[in-house]
Amino acid sequence: MKSTKKERTYNEIMEAAKNIIHDKGHEAITVRSLAKVTGYAHTNLYYYFKDMNALLWALRINMIEDMINELTPVPIKKDDPLDEIQAAFLTYTDYFLNHPNVFRFFYFYPFVQPEEDNRYQKLEQQFQNIWQTSFSRLVQEGIIKPEDVEITAKSIIYALQGMIMLRFSSNGPRTREEVHKEIIKLINYLLKKSE
Repeated sequence: MKSTKKERTYNEIMEAAKNIIHDKGHEAITVRSLAKVTGYAHTNLYYYFKDMNALLWALRINMIEDMINELTPVPIKKDDPLDEIQAAFLTYTDYFLNHPNVFRFFYFYPFVQPEEDNRYQKLEQQFQNIWQTSFSRLVQEGIIKPEDVEITAKSIIYALQGMIMLRFSSNGPRTREEVHKEIIKLINYLLKKSE
């Protein structure tokens, strides 16, 4: 199905904003910088977005979807289910280590969710489903209880986000390998695997 001019323009604006974030960080996104990159008059951008908050919220949702689409098709099969879950979280970590400006945008920009916009809640449900799938072998083998999957996944994610933040601030692990080692140690501790 052919997209409308409005959809094409919207997608061009989204792609331009993503490129700015990847190259320069979220601080560089302004209506004028987007107008300059896209070639549209800055007043025309308000036809597509009520204000800058609405644009950045839509961009956040779009970029989370990009991340999910990039990470979920990655096949990670290991003999040991703990090695498999470690590999999955290391892949997630590497996504942000490879895209530091995306990490900063996701976790440093003070988003305000527009009223009646439930797209983020739908993404949260997708994450819940991904966790359930990722941890399914651990549940099947009795390593973790089904009711503990969400809290365990969140504990690991929050810890690795903290490690990534410390790395970017130069106050934590200095190398990717050190971050990986800390994450593996944490996962092994939470899931009771002896080293």
